[in-house]
Amino acid sequence: MLSPLAFSDVPSKVDQAFRLIGGVSLILLVGITTAMIMLAVKFRRGRAKTTSQVGGNTLLEITWTVIPTVIVMWMFFVGYEGFAIMRRVPENHMVINVTGRQWAWSFSYPEAQIDTTEMVVPVNTPILARLTAPPQDVVHSFYIPAFRVKEDALPGRETSMWFEPRHEGTYTILCAEFCGKDHSKMISLLKVVSPEKFRQWIEDQRLRRFRPLEFDAVINPADPGFGKDGLNIDAPALYGAYCAACHGLAGDGAGLPGEARNFTSPSGWKRSPKVTDIYRTLSEGIDGTRMRAYSNLTPWERVALAHRVRKFSKEPLPQDTSEDYDALVAEYGLDRVQAPQKTIPVERAMEILVREANTPQPAEKDALPDDRP
Repeated sequence: MLSPLAFSDVPSKVDQAFRLIGGVSLILLVGITTAMIMLAVKFRRGRAKTTSQVGGNTLLEITWTVIPTVIVMWMFFVGYEGFAIMRRVPENHMVINVTGRQWAWSFSYPEAQIDTTEMVVPVNTPILARLTAPPQDVVHSFYIPAFRVKEDALPGRETSMWFEPRHEGTYTILCAEFCGKDHSKMISLLKVVSPEKFRQWIEDQRLRRFRPLEFDAVINPADPGFGKDGLNIDAPALYGAYCAACHGLAGDGAGLPGEARNFTSPSGWKRSPKVTDIYRTLSEGIDGTRMRAYSNLTPWERVALAHRVRKFSKEPLPQDTSEDYDALVAEYGLDRVQAPQKTIPVERAMEILVREANTPQPAEKDALPDDRP
């Protein structure tokens, strides 16, 4: 029977194991304590200064060895039944990538190409949460109390867990691993909605993510649109994922010496170091080099990445003007909602990157097939 506080099959098994093991433990506690008190009273210290020696009792010794062993083995299988369910992910599951960092959770829906700070899922759908944390971060623990599921999010590694919500509602997500001074504030929400409301929510989020670009975002790297209350774009993470391998973590071209551009000096820029020109490079790539087009990034992500790249410069850089912005908007149609770009599996992307790395100085049009991201 489903616990009043449980909302899927997994918590019902966890609650069942807790009740059974807790009940047996309570019976043993009461029984052993009662026996100790009775024996203490019966054999309390008397006037006799010596006591008789008690010999061994084979039957008794076998009994108090076998019975606890049977009880412990039973407890193991009761707990293992729930554990096995937790590790068998249904085939019709939906994947959500979960990232824990000091001190917030973020959620990525790879099929819909959206990122959020709240987890929204459709009711009666198995959810596979793939957990990780940035390599430079600490260990977090993704915990949904109402669903009795918890799994560590490890820096630079991927773990996973799954659950299937059976009731609509809003539930709390916590971090169950002490991860620093704001650990107690690392709280998010899980919203379980109907399939119809979920589809509408996905569409609203896609429109929000691909919304028209704004001039303030081009001239101000701290524009609220990039932040947690906006699109929640992590520019350092974007740089680490798309640029650091060639241009180095410090932007000095250390990944491909003599080939990748050095962003710390003006001579390292193919076009000008304005945000609008870096946007063009990210959108079109550079023919005859390994700099490919990153059309899989949204306009806002390309601008955020441009601001991140500009930070490496050790000299003052020119600022974009309203004329630069207007020209970029007209060139790429950034005054309207952008259509999401086609994606390809990670394995296919890796094949493309390996082929490019083994091909000397390929032109972009020859380096990428029509199904490039």
